[in-house]
Amino acid sequence: MTYEIVSRIGRGGMGVVDLARDEDGQEVALKRLSLHGTPEELAKARARIRREAEVLQQLDHPGVVRLREVIDEDDDLILVMDYLPGGNLAQRVNEGGPLSPDEVGRLADHLLDALAAAHRQGVVHRDIKPANVLFDAGGDPHLADFGVAVHRDATPGLTATEMVVGTPGFMSPEQARGEEATAASDVFCLGATLLFAATGEGPFGAGDPRLLLLRAAAGRTEKVPKTLPPDLRRRIEAMLAKDPAARPSAAEARGGTQGTHPRTIVHRAVSGRNRWTAVGAVLVVLLLGAAALAVLTGGDGNQGRLTGTTVSTTARPTTTTTTCTDLPFQPCGEQPAPNTDGRVCLDGFADYDGDPANGCEAEADGLPDDSQLDGLVSANLVPTDDVDTYLLDVGDGIQLLCDGELHVTLTAPAGVSQRVTVLDGDEVLGTKASSDLEPATVTIGDPDCIFNDATTLRIRVESVGTDRSPEDYTLEATGSF
Repeated sequence: MTYEIVSRIGRGGMGVVDLARDEDGQEVALKRLSLHGTPEELAKARARIRREAEVLQQLDHPGVVRLREVIDEDDDLILVMDYLPGGNLAQRVNEGGPLSPDEVGRLADHLLDALAAAHRQGVVHRDIKPANVLFDAGGDPHLADFGVAVHRDATPGLTATEMVVGTPGFMSPEQARGEEATAASDVFCLGATLLFAATGEGPFGAGDPRLLLLRAAAGRTEKVPKTLPPDLRRRIEAMLAKDPAARPSAAEARGGTQGTHPRTIVHRAVSGRNRWTAVGAVLVVLLLGAAALAVLTGGDGNQGRLTGTTVSTTARPTTTTTTCTDLPFQPCGEQPAPNTDGRVCLDGFADYDGDPANGCEAEADGLPDDSQLDGLVSANLVPTDDVDTYLLDVGDGIQLLCDGELHVTLTAPAGVSQRVTVLDGDEVLGTKASSDLEPATVTIGDPDCIFNDATTLRIRVESVGTDRSPEDYTLEATGSF
């Protein structure tokens, strides 16, 4: 089959995407994968892609975006897929608002049908999210991007292993904890996607992807709004169950009884027998990512406040390992402590009380350096090496006695000492230390009685000694020259 290139519709980290027509005039998406490496690495990559393509081509279901063929062209491989011009679910909700309950119900039926078919063939998607639900010209939804899927029959040694892939805002709790993704994980991700379709919000709310990942790992989902019809609400709630064993299979959520039941899969994961990761592999790693959405939609599929980006991290030890080592903020077998990744504090947080159980409880105030100091401000020195700086505009009033004074007062929180320093460029005009709620004031007199001394000074606040506190200090500037 030969293809006529129509236009360039996307570009990703691993290649480019073109809209093309086949010999029958049908539009297709061609993604050219540029492979690099040694001859051995290139051969291994080619073998992996072709083996995984064979698995994907077996997913012949109207609700799954079809991979037509893989073409060799010099050192590159070209993936030929159906082109869907209707955009994705993330775009549709972000541009037009949540779908009606009836639309969400129809969406659920279509996607659960497709997912049940994949599960019956042993394929786990692992990254279902709004950006991976694509619409054809007639408005029917399709499940896309099986590129990070795993298959129970994949050939060992051809694929990357020990990788956890997903999107924080829609990831199942077990995936976020670094555990094996199962069919039950897919059911959770699809439930999260349906909740987004119905409300415009994912199950973990909004926020930085790192915080969403922590919420996901802890299973802290938002309640499904009671404004949704009871049947739809119960359907989504069941799919979002924290315990994988409590979730219905895709077929059951659709209303049937056939399909892979998550209880069996979870039992295998817990017992350590026949783990998929022992014989499974990551399917079509090179097919996916943000660029793969461009293959099918002609644009950036990861649009919207909650769709986020697919993240990939090295998995932590699971129940299949023979040993388990406590991490600084994550005892063996437990979830990471709040505001940590188990090993260290997340950016903007710090551990001040030395208690690993509550994680990094201190949160930075969020004030940027060189914020304008206008009157009184409260802020903290988090993390422990934080130094706050402010800009202070000082006026020069008419003072016949040349007695104009500027006062900068710092009050440190209880139990610690902090220092305030007033600078004019690199010149230190004055510095004082405050301890244990006792104010310290730097007073600066009028530099010149005749000329206008209005200027902008820099104020610096920093810790003194080894003691630290996450509590707020207060800083106040009064007076003028």
